[in-house]
Amino acid sequence: SHFSNTGDDTYALWGADLQPENITFRRCVAINPGVLRPNWYGNCVATYGLKSLLLDTITCAAPTLTHPIPQPGGGSTCQIDTSMIVIYTSFGGTYPSNNSITIRGWSFTDLNGIPYTPADGTREPPGLSGKKVWTRSAFGRLAPYYLPSQTQQVNVHVSP
Repeated sequence: SHFSNTGDDTYALWGADLQPENITFRRCVAINPGVLRPNWYGNCVATYGLKSLLLDTITCAAPTLTHPIPQPGGGSTCQIDTSMIVIYTSFGGTYPSNNSITIRGWSFTDLNGIPYTPADGTREPPGLSGKKVWTRSAFGRLAPYYLPSQTQQVNVHVSP
Protein backbone atom coordinates (compact mmCIF):
# COMPACT_ATOMS: atom_id res chain seq x y z
CA SER A 1 0.00 0.00 0.00
CA HIS A 2 1.06 3.60 -0.53
CA PHE A 3 -0.09 6.65 1.42
CA SER A 4 1.15 10.22 0.98
CA ASN A 5 0.49 13.45 2.84
CA THR A 6 -1.43 11.91 5.73
CA GLY A 7 -2.86 14.07 8.48
CA ASP A 8 -1.16 12.19 11.31
CA ASP A 9 0.61 8.83 11.58
CA THR A 10 0.58 7.01 8.23
CA TYR A 11 0.50 3.41 9.46
CA ALA A 12 -0.72 3.05 13.05
CA LEU A 13 -1.61 0.12 15.26
CA TRP A 14 -3.96 1.24 18.04
CA GLY A 15 -4.07 -1.90 20.18
CA ALA A 16 -4.35 -0.13 23.55
CA ASP A 17 -4.71 -2.92 26.13
CA LEU A 18 -6.38 -5.45 23.77
CA GLN A 19 -3.01 -7.05 22.86
CA PRO A 20 -3.56 -7.64 19.12
CA GLU A 21 -1.17 -10.24 17.77
CA ASN A 22 0.17 -11.58 14.48
CA ILE A 23 -0.35 -8.21 12.78
CA THR A 24 1.71 -7.59 9.62
CA PHE A 25 2.41 -4.42 7.66
CA ARG A 26 4.15 -5.58 4.46
CA ARG A 27 5.47 -3.58 1.49
CA CYS A 28 4.04 -0.33 2.82
CA VAL A 29 5.08 3.11 1.59
CA ALA A 30 4.58 6.23 3.72
CA ILE A 31 5.39 9.66 2.28
CA ASN A 32 5.25 12.97 4.18
CA PRO A 33 3.28 12.05 7.34
CA GLY A 34 1.55 14.70 9.43
CA VAL A 35 0.83 17.35 6.80
CA LEU A 36 -2.44 18.46 8.39
CA ARG A 37 -0.54 19.39 11.54
CA PRO A 38 2.75 20.65 10.10
CA ASN A 39 5.76 20.37 12.42
CA TRP A 40 3.55 18.93 15.18
CA TYR A 41 2.15 15.37 14.84
CA GLY A 42 2.71 12.41 12.53
CA ASN A 43 5.14 9.56 11.90
CA CYS A 44 5.47 6.95 9.16
CA VAL A 45 4.70 4.09 11.58
CA ALA A 46 3.36 4.38 15.13
CA THR A 47 2.13 1.80 17.62
CA TYR A 48 -0.08 2.31 20.64
CA GLY A 49 -0.12 -1.12 22.28
CA LEU A 50 0.19 -4.65 20.87
CA LYS A 51 1.32 -8.19 21.50
CA SER A 52 3.06 -8.95 18.19
CA LEU A 53 3.76 -7.02 15.00
CA LEU A 54 5.84 -7.63 11.87
CA LEU A 55 6.98 -4.59 9.87
CA ASP A 56 8.25 -6.07 6.61
CA THR A 57 9.75 -3.96 3.82
CA ILE A 58 8.58 -0.54 4.96
CA THR A 59 9.47 2.59 2.98
CA CYS A 60 9.34 5.93 4.77
CA ALA A 61 10.05 9.38 3.33
CA ALA A 62 9.68 11.97 6.07
CA PRO A 63 10.62 15.64 6.17
CA THR A 64 13.62 16.97 8.02
CA LEU A 65 12.10 19.47 10.40
CA THR A 66 13.90 22.71 11.13
CA HIS A 67 11.25 24.10 13.49
CA PRO A 68 9.24 21.28 15.11
CA ILE A 69 6.48 22.36 17.49
CA PRO A 70 6.76 21.04 21.07
CA GLN A 71 4.16 18.60 22.30
CA PRO A 72 1.49 20.41 24.35
CA GLY A 73 2.68 20.40 27.96
CA GLY A 74 5.81 18.55 26.89
CA GLY A 75 8.38 21.33 27.03
CA SER A 76 11.03 20.30 24.52
CA THR A 77 9.38 17.02 23.50
CA CYS A 78 8.55 16.60 19.83
CA GLN A 79 5.87 14.24 18.44
CA ILE A 80 6.49 14.45 14.69
CA ASP A 81 8.97 12.65 12.49
CA THR A 82 11.30 11.74 15.35
CA SER A 83 12.06 8.39 13.70
CA MET A 84 10.65 6.04 11.09
CA ILE A 85 8.84 3.92 13.70
CA VAL A 86 7.66 5.28 17.05
CA ILE A 87 6.42 2.96 19.81
CA TYR A 88 4.09 4.83 22.15
CA THR A 89 2.54 4.00 25.52
CA SER A 90 0.14 6.94 25.30
CA PHE A 91 -3.59 6.54 24.56
CA GLY A 92 -3.67 3.42 26.74
CA GLY A 93 -0.98 1.62 24.75
CA THR A 94 0.26 -1.44 26.64
CA TYR A 95 2.76 -4.12 25.69
CA PRO A 96 2.59 -7.44 27.60
CA SER A 97 5.90 -8.91 28.76
CA ASN A 98 5.94 -11.41 25.86
CA ASN A 99 5.43 -8.71 23.21
CA SER A 100 7.37 -8.73 19.96
CA ILE A 101 7.96 -6.18 17.23
CA THR A 102 10.00 -7.42 14.28
CA ILE A 103 11.45 -4.94 11.80
CA ARG A 104 12.60 -6.61 8.59
CA GLY A 105 13.83 -4.50 5.70
CA TRP A 106 13.28 -0.75 5.40
CA SER A 107 14.12 2.40 3.50
CA PHE A 108 14.19 5.67 5.46
CA THR A 109 14.81 8.90 3.53
CA ASP A 110 14.01 12.58 3.50
CA LEU A 111 11.49 13.89 0.97
CA ASN A 112 14.26 14.21 -1.65
CA GLY A 113 15.23 10.54 -1.35
CA ILE A 114 18.41 11.15 0.65
CA PRO A 115 18.80 8.34 3.21
CA TYR A 116 18.75 9.11 6.91
CA THR A 117 21.66 7.41 8.65
CA PRO A 118 22.54 6.63 12.26
CA ALA A 119 25.60 8.89 11.93
CA ASP A 120 23.39 11.89 11.12
CA GLY A 121 20.78 11.01 13.74
CA THR A 122 20.77 10.55 17.49
CA ARG A 123 20.49 7.69 19.95
CA GLU A 124 19.06 10.04 22.58
CA PRO A 125 15.65 11.70 22.82
CA PRO A 126 15.68 14.19 19.94
CA GLY A 127 14.04 17.10 21.73
CA LEU A 128 13.46 19.76 19.09
CA SER A 129 16.69 19.04 17.18
CA GLY A 130 14.99 17.63 14.08
CA LYS A 131 17.40 14.66 14.22
CA LYS A 132 16.02 11.17 13.68
CA VAL A 133 16.31 8.62 16.47
CA TRP A 134 18.06 5.30 15.88
CA THR A 135 17.85 2.61 18.55
CA ARG A 136 19.99 -0.48 19.07
CA SER A 137 17.87 -3.63 19.44
CA ALA A 138 18.55 -6.18 22.17
CA PHE A 139 20.62 -8.11 19.62
CA GLY A 140 22.76 -5.12 18.72
CA ARG A 141 21.28 -3.94 15.41
CA LEU A 142 20.63 -0.24 14.86
CA ALA A 143 17.30 0.63 13.29
CA PRO A 144 15.17 3.76 12.88
CA TYR A 145 12.78 3.29 15.79
CA TYR A 146 12.12 5.20 19.00
CA LEU A 147 10.48 4.47 22.36
CA PRO A 148 9.71 7.86 23.93
CA SER A 149 8.66 6.24 27.22
CA GLN A 150 10.70 3.64 29.07
CA THR A 151 7.81 2.65 31.37
CA GLN A 152 7.23 -0.67 29.56
CA GLN A 153 9.60 -3.25 28.09
CA VAL A 154 9.17 -3.52 24.33
CA ASN A 155 10.98 -6.40 22.61
CA VAL A 156 12.19 -5.21 19.21
CA HIS A 157 13.90 -7.61 16.81
CA VAL A 158 15.68 -6.21 13.77
CA SER A 159 16.77 -8.19 10.73
CA PRO A 160 18.36 -6.79 7.58
